[in-house]
Amino acid sequence: MAIHSPRYSFTSATLGSAPKQQGVFWLWDGDELIFVGRVTGNGSIQSCLIEHRAGDHGPCTQGATHFGWELTRFPAAREAELLADFTAKYKRLPKCQATR
Repeated sequence: MAIHSPRYSFTSATLGSAPKQQGVFWLWDGDELIFVGRVTGNGSIQSCLIEHRAGDHGPCTQGATHFGWELTRFPAAREAELLADFTAKYKRLPKCQATR
């Protein structure tokens, strides 16, 4: 199932409006999807995005230009589904996924 969400600028101001709930999120560099992540436990989509923007997960995701998200009760399953779709289409993982 494809990603269907608006793209938001990956800026500190915009990250403040990201949900404080669990789910999945994705990062783009221009028009290229570069990372798909999930949030479970005590984290939130907002806190994970802030960590990526700060460079806590490396320079690859820190350089993202846009982000999107989806609330889901089963973040791990949805992340796996999105990565499987991407891999089927491009025969590789998103570039920042591959560096993890």
